[in-house]
Amino acid sequence: MAQLDDGGKSPKAADRNDEDTARAVLFLGFNFLSTVALININKYVFTKAHFGFPAALSNVHYVTSWGCLALLKRLIPALVPTLDVGRPLHTDRDFLAMCLLIGSVTPLNNMSLQLNPIAWYQTAKLAVTPVVVAIEYGLDGVVPSAARAACLALVCLFVVKMREPAAGGAPQSAAGLICVAIWVPLAAAYKVQFGRLRRKLGKCSTLALMHALFPYALLVQTILSPLVDPPGLFEYSWTATSVFAVAASGLGAFLVNYSGFLVVGHLGAISHVLLGQAKSAMTLLVAALLFGTSYTARELVCASGAMASIVAYAYLK
Repeated sequence: MAQLDDGGKSPKAADRNDEDTARAVLFLGFNFLSTVALININKYVFTKAHFGFPAALSNVHYVTSWGCLALLKRLIPALVPTLDVGRPLHTDRDFLAMCLLIGSVTPLNNMSLQLNPIAWYQTAKLAVTPVVVAIEYGLDGVVPSAARAACLALVCLFVVKMREPAAGGAPQSAAGLICVAIWVPLAAAYKVQFGRLRRKLGKCSTLALMHALFPYALLVQTILSPLVDPPGLFEYSWTATSVFAVAASGLGAFLVNYSGFLVVGHLGAISHVLLGQAKSAMTLLVAALLFGTSYTARELVCASGAMASIVAYAYLK
């Protein structure tokens, strides 16, 4: 999350700090809204439109995202510049690793959402936090301070206790549990690797990097689709409603991908993970305060504690 430092600073440094904070808030808010919308759209696609093909839906997501990027590149070339790194990107191991991660994580994420109740799916995502910390330490030697580590532990504890009544303590099927167990470490690596790749390429444009990654990621997803999806895709009975829902999911995914890469690339993998926990806590608090939704005292206290811990993490070093 955005770090705010105290002490004497020059006006120019203070202005830069204000700009960084405003940019962080913009990126985080953009990702928050687009992700909440996409989760609900996807749940509609799976449960109401009965489109039970998560890998195929992921392919729709990346085809739509690639199409949007190609259109932007044609209309506004400066917005999606061509990456010029002096060598073919497909020979770079970090680039290829990112393509493999993008191509595998998204269908597994959609499959986890399909196989598990939302409450359990959201709770299982907490495991991404310690895995991100472990990967950052293993690859780059990054270790969070004791104060920040304590904040991360508190966030996880508060969120677990907040969701305990709804989560039911266990997944509904062995397949759902296995899918989550595979997805969690890949999702953590995905978040870490994008930031590492962007730094390696000289902090290039997020849209430009997405434009370079997506064709390869789409190839990986297409290869994985038969392993992830059940048979029957070509027998699916399309309706106007299901076409609209799948198209809306594709557009929503472009916004989620862009905003998510902005957060990971500019603010870090842990910031992206904490944003996911903030979404859950804020959704509960807003529902209680604005819409009068009934929650237990424990749920409200834990949601408030999670938000306080996230804010503390942002301010601590």
